[in-house]
Amino acid sequence: MNFEWVITVIGNEETVWQNNLRKITFVMEELSEKEFKSSIAIDIFGDRVDMMKDFNVWDKVNAYLNFRAKESNNRWWNSISAWRLERLDGVSTSSAPQSQSEDLPF
Repeated sequence: MNFEWVITVIGNEETVWQNNLRKITFVMEELSEKEFKSSIAIDIFGDRVDMMKDFNVWDKVNAYLNFRAKESNNRWWNSISAWRLERLDGVSTSSAPQSQSEDLPF
């Protein structure tokens, strides 16, 4: 699925899980004239972290997202990750343009 948003926060790179997977979380806000706009926090993992170097806060983007849910210990967890970002001015970046799927450890 893809969505048009503006980036409002770009977090610092982290390493997560036992295999030291690289991760960045960023926040996007919907492009609209509404008084109370929706925001969403998105994770980027692995080599795709490098694509965030091409983006800044307040860049308007089209984000291609993967949604996942997993059950663990009788609780459900959601995960939202980006596999491609495009500036609305036409500049695109993706570390894996051929594939939407990725093997994450959750």
